[in-house]
Amino acid sequence: MAGRERVAPASFPLEARDEAIEKRKISLRQIEVFRAVMISGSINGASQMLRVSQPSLSRTVRRAEDILGFTLFERVKGRLIPTKEAGTLLGMVRRVYQQLDELGETVERLMRGDDGLFRLGTTSSAGRCLVPAAIASLSRDLPRLAYHVDVLVLGQIFDYLQYQRGECVVSVFPIRHPLVQTKALAEGDLVALVPRGHRLADRHRLLPADLAGERLISFAAETPHAAAVSELFRTAGLVPRIGVWIRHVETAIGLVAKGFGIAIVDEFAVSDATAFPISVIPVTGGPRVHICLSWHRDLTRSRFFERFEGALIGALQAGRQPAPHYATRA
Repeated sequence: MAGRERVAPASFPLEARDEAIEKRKISLRQIEVFRAVMISGSINGASQMLRVSQPSLSRTVRRAEDILGFTLFERVKGRLIPTKEAGTLLGMVRRVYQQLDELGETVERLMRGDDGLFRLGTTSSAGRCLVPAAIASLSRDLPRLAYHVDVLVLGQIFDYLQYQRGECVVSVFPIRHPLVQTKALAEGDLVALVPRGHRLADRHRLLPADLAGERLISFAAETPHAAAVSELFRTAGLVPRIGVWIRHVETAIGLVAKGFGIAIVDEFAVSDATAFPISVIPVTGGPRVHICLSWHRDLTRSRFFERFEGALIGALQAGRQPAPHYATRA
């Protein structure tokens, strides 16, 4: 027991040294005041720079000197003369403030999107018009933000979000998975893409019966678009005549433009249809389709996510302004 009692006091010098180190730590406020006095050359000048009373600054300087254990300024005939130690300290403070300025510039650059990258996925339908319109809108506010857009099929979407290959996915159907959060932004109709000169090209609305005998261009069977088309005809008690199966809406537009047949797609995919020799005609009796934005619910979203969502909603609103029927006679 006696041996243990003799060992215990040996820890006190270590604790005392730790406290001494703590006493040498001056605050950022004290550094700010010291710098202001050094730059202005007086307490009065520092008071004007910092908009703080002179007595308060004098107390801060004295407190800093007490903590440091050496004098920063000599008082000579009412003037403050920096000591050698103050000059050495000022060099360090200048480097600190330079780093703070660089930090501020970095924050501003990140807020502007400079040197940033926003990566997202999209299905081919939403990726035709809607996503490009949203990116174009967002780039006006964040001109230096770069984008990486991945076009995905249904089976790729969950892995894309799960393994953080991109921050979100835009699609015309919800992603149903316990780890995925999906938000519906808008709903729309199915439309038929009809070749120029076709007997149905000037119609303002089509029924499943109008399309039952036509050669149709349809999406692969396992896709949500194919399910929507099947529901359209099943509800009407009809069987569609599929002439070709595709995966991407660009292929559908190309085939229709060449007169191969009629394609049934969602209206969001063809908001720029006037650029093609086709008519876009609403189809009555089909299921509604939804533009959805999905993300991994357990992962933190970047500061660009909300900006992109806002741009996406703006693009949706802008795209809904024209009437959904277009007949191009180019």
